[in-house]
Amino acid sequence: MRTSKLFLILAVLMITSLFFSSGYSAKAAAVSPSTALGTSPDAIAIRVMPNSDHFSPLVWYGKNIKLKGSPQNLLVDGYEAIRDGRTVYVNAANISGNSFYTNIYIISYNQEAEDKTIDIFGQILTHWKFNTNSDINGNQKQKIIRDVKRLANLSELNQALGNYKKDDFPRLKSGSYVTGASVSVWPSWQASLGADLGLTMPLDPVNKLGGCPAGFNKETCWNETDKTFHFNFNLTDGDPKSISHSPVYWYKDGVFYAGLETGYNLIATVPHVSFNVAP
Repeated sequence: MRTSKLFLILAVLMITSLFFSSGYSAKAAAVSPSTALGTSPDAIAIRVMPNSDHFSPLVWYGKNIKLKGSPQNLLVDGYEAIRDGRTVYVNAANISGNSFYTNIYIISYNQEAEDKTIDIFGQILTHWKFNTNSDINGNQKQKIIRDVKRLANLSELNQALGNYKKDDFPRLKSGSYVTGASVSVWPSWQASLGADLGLTMPLDPVNKLGGCPAGFNKETCWNETDKTFHFNFNLTDGDPKSISHSPVYWYKDGVFYAGLETGYNLIATVPHVSFNVAP
């Protein structure tokens, strides 16, 4: 029986690897434990759905699943996921060449499944690996995971901006170091911008401005004496003082931005939200 279980686990993992390493927009696979165990009528199904808006698993679930339960947060291979009963939804990157996609990977098992099937399902979640491309090392994988999180956060920030007053956006005329702007390491990020949007503002997974010289606050890079910010909001790659080289979120005159860590070409971006790739 132990060998049979291992066979099924390997079979399912090979199928997930086959589908998840490709650029398919939507794929599905189902494996029945009867293949390996002989008598079980159970099945474990896998589906890949495009996530061109870079939604988090919870937001995607809210927009696409009609019969909702009580989803619980979890991580699968470092990526954000939710579990609703027999189904798990994972928001993960798919790297194809130099292109960067996000997909929702869905895995579930049938109702009234046998205990051994549920156990296999749990083992699949534990051993599931994404981005097994030979050229992606552990450090790059962590950057990819963080960029997926950044895109999901920007998607939600964009929704909050869309729900703001009609034909307007937070002006930040006061309460921030720079009029009309805020950075995720500044107090105004939550106290002013978050208050305006009625939102608990997300923080970048790294959330650091580096290289602040003497005279500037080491976290905010703000010089309280001169009332100056060490960096600027210029998006020119060649500008060493551009904030776009830092792994932070920032807001300027109605637009949210993020300094991404990977250099892949994003396939589909969130409308009205700009992205800049940090080197």
